[in-house]
Amino acid sequence: MNIADNSEANIADGVAANNIDDIRVKYHPNAGIPPQEIPFAEFARGHWPRAYKPDVSTDPWYPFRSRLDFEFAELALEAALNKEQVNRLLRLMKSIRSAGEVFTLNEYNDLQSTWRAASHHMTAFTKEVVCINSMDGEPQEFTMYYRSLWDWACGLLKHPSIGPHFVFDAQRLFKFDGSSFIRFIDEPWTANKFWNIQSQLPPDGKVLPFILYADKAKLSSFGRQKGYPVVARLANLPMSIRNGEGIRGGQVVGWLPIVKETKEHSGKTRFANFKNAVWHESFRKLLQMIEKESQMGCWVNCWDGIPHRFFPIVLILSADYEEQAVMALIRGVKSNFPCPICLIPRDHISDFPAQCELRTTENVLKVLEDARSQDTQEKKEQILIQQGLRDVDSAFTVVANTDVYRALSWDRLHANFSGKFGDHLWTELLRILDKAGCQTMATVEKNFSMMPRWHTLNHFDEALSISYTDGQKFEDLSKIVVFACHNVLPQNTEKEGYLLLRCLRAYIEFDLYTALELHMMHTIAAGWEALSTFNALMQKYAQKTDNTKKNWNFPKNHTCMHAFDDIEAKGVTRNFNTKPNEKMHGPLKEKYQKRTNFKNVAQQILDVDHLKAVSELIRCRITDYDVYLSSMETIMRSSGGNDDDVEQEDFFHVRLGSRVKQPLALGAIEQRSTTDKAFTRFRAKLNELLNRHFEITGKPLPGGKRIQFQVDSEITEYQYIKVNFESTTDWCQYTDHLRCNPSFHGHSRYDCVLLKMAQQDIFGRLVFLFQCTVGDETFPLALVQPYDAPTGPRLAKDMHLNLWRVCEQPRESAEIFSVRSIIHGVLLYPDHTRLGEHLVIDTIDTDMFLRVQMMHKAAGHH
Repeated sequence: MNIADNSEANIADGVAANNIDDIRVKYHPNAGIPPQEIPFAEFARGHWPRAYKPDVSTDPWYPFRSRLDFEFAELALEAALNKEQVNRLLRLMKSIRSAGEVFTLNEYNDLQSTWRAASHHMTAFTKEVVCINSMDGEPQEFTMYYRSLWDWACGLLKHPSIGPHFVFDAQRLFKFDGSSFIRFIDEPWTANKFWNIQSQLPPDGKVLPFILYADKAKLSSFGRQKGYPVVARLANLPMSIRNGEGIRGGQVVGWLPIVKETKEHSGKTRFANFKNAVWHESFRKLLQMIEKESQMGCWVNCWDGIPHRFFPIVLILSADYEEQAVMALIRGVKSNFPCPICLIPRDHISDFPAQCELRTTENVLKVLEDARSQDTQEKKEQILIQQGLRDVDSAFTVVANTDVYRALSWDRLHANFSGKFGDHLWTELLRILDKAGCQTMATVEKNFSMMPRWHTLNHFDEALSISYTDGQKFEDLSKIVVFACHNVLPQNTEKEGYLLLRCLRAYIEFDLYTALELHMMHTIAAGWEALSTFNALMQKYAQKTDNTKKNWNFPKNHTCMHAFDDIEAKGVTRNFNTKPNEKMHGPLKEKYQKRTNFKNVAQQILDVDHLKAVSELIRCRITDYDVYLSSMETIMRSSGGNDDDVEQEDFFHVRLGSRVKQPLALGAIEQRSTTDKAFTRFRAKLNELLNRHFEITGKPLPGGKRIQFQVDSEITEYQYIKVNFESTTDWCQYTDHLRCNPSFHGHSRYDCVLLKMAQQDIFGRLVFLFQCTVGDETFPLALVQPYDAPTGPRLAKDMHLNLWRVCEQPRESAEIFSVRSIIHGVLLYPDHTRLGEHLVIDTIDTDMFLRVQMMHKAAGHH
């Protein structure tokens, strides 16, 4: 079902009784749960499960004999202490041991024996030899390691603090817009594929969807030693848990063999087929752990003692293009059909056709059957070459209800950041800037270095002179590159530099639509439109620069055509992005460097990884135990009538911090006006604001007199403010960390904000954060320079690059606002060609992007 085929959206029954933003939840028919309508304020996609009572009959640190024993062992594991270091530390602890704490470890062997006992808490890795006939027909053996996918998943299903977060039934979610319910998608169970697969199962069947990732990891500093981990996650856990760390998040479940490539065999089809055969035979060992269960289902008693019949599937395969080509058994970049998902010809992958025939397991098996039926090797190879396939049996056919070509997913990290932007658009920009000369390069370099600092953004002092390999760096560069270059590349629609600038802007808009944490019908449509705009500009740019011989006919330039189809099928891109999985390469590299002898490293790394997982399991039990005891103490205090002893936190969405120790007299603050006109009439403005507050609220003035601060009246200055805001993207809470500090890490830092006003929201720059007290009421306030002066007619450049321009009011026009009127932090970049004007960097996150898009729409720009 396409998200646009929205039968629920136009149901008129009961619409009149609904309020705007009400949520409708439609469960899969097999769930047996009637539809629900929930007020928006009460809706939470990630439900809060009931608190549970841990099993207190067994110590949570078992099989360690005491909590202190475990905490010592945990530290020794994390610090990668060797035998000699452990024994030295044990002797030291024994000499200073407190009489009140039980500590029973005496030597290294005690520690190792306890770890061995604890290791049985989780399924260990199995070592198996894979035997494949080499090109000369001789059998060749490879070692692979795997742990049972089924046992690992059952461990999570039975875990008392993880199990309650599972979602077993597909849902369709809708939001009321005033006239109809509009469907939205985020988690995998809210998308189409989960629903469709549950429809294929018996009525009592529940989908147990795996997300599998595989990619080579560089273990040594120079990349000579590599590993090939397979990481698993469960897609019916919420994203915040699933993409997190520890036992709730990704787990290494396999270690694939790497076939060494020699110059003799490099580039040869038979050797490539051999490598693919080794990969699939190895991966099949891992998938066979869920083969039987996927076909017949298997009953599992979950954390609450209720049995469910689960059918495991591979819902998502998360991988870079190179691994996807192996998974799909295609011949890669140079094959006739280089896309793992569809049958677009190689010569047309930059043409962006509206529709291409999709690959399916069924049609691929038919091609293989036809090829294998030929009476000569030459005829067989011709058929395979024509379809761009390899003569290898796929590992994924052992899992029922799984089509590898539907499980393969568009990867934003490699397709966009490291691929389309890092390898191509950024390279083109460097070429054009280099062609423009040293002065232009220096100006752009300076623009990057002058970019305001932001808590989620890398700062680039030498953006153009450093070679990047990190996808995060490329992502951050893509967010600000248009603002750093807009005043350098000539505004001429026929010039290649300006055309590339428009391409870069279209690219980041497309990328931000793919990054949305939640998609509705209109954002899916807007995403397709942004992709169409980007594609049209790229084709124009390719024609314009045809003389450079730059090849835009590469697969990652095409795979974006499948991005929004994947979102509709499997949820938002955070569900299948490789970024959280690639973060796990770092700990594996650390284990290699600190815990191995650099020989036969796979077993050593996986042994340590297993103990780390066991350690996390025990730590999770201890944390749950501590939370339970703490909650019981709170209940006991409350039942004893001591409610006043329990601290109550206020929930204003802003918090002031970094308090300046010495209070400031208002007279001293007003003296700042001699160097900074923003402080002109500061005391008068403060008096006016507070008197107006008491008038509006109807509260009696303290002492019955109008507020009139004196020069010796004191206030407290702050240099930091934390702003919690509800994202317009997914309606969840996020946090901005803003500074108002003359020297933050050696730099002046006065961040900008978006302020809620009666007529319309305005931008402004923080000048001074402070708190004052009137009577028994405390007022957190901010002196802000408004950026709401007229900007004049919209510039052609602003239209081409979709920029939102603001203009600062004179410094003496600074006003005092309650900090509670701050909606969001904002990043503004000065337009050096127009005095006092600034550009809103709307690409900083998805929320600001959508907010500014709505401003454009309200202003009639779209």
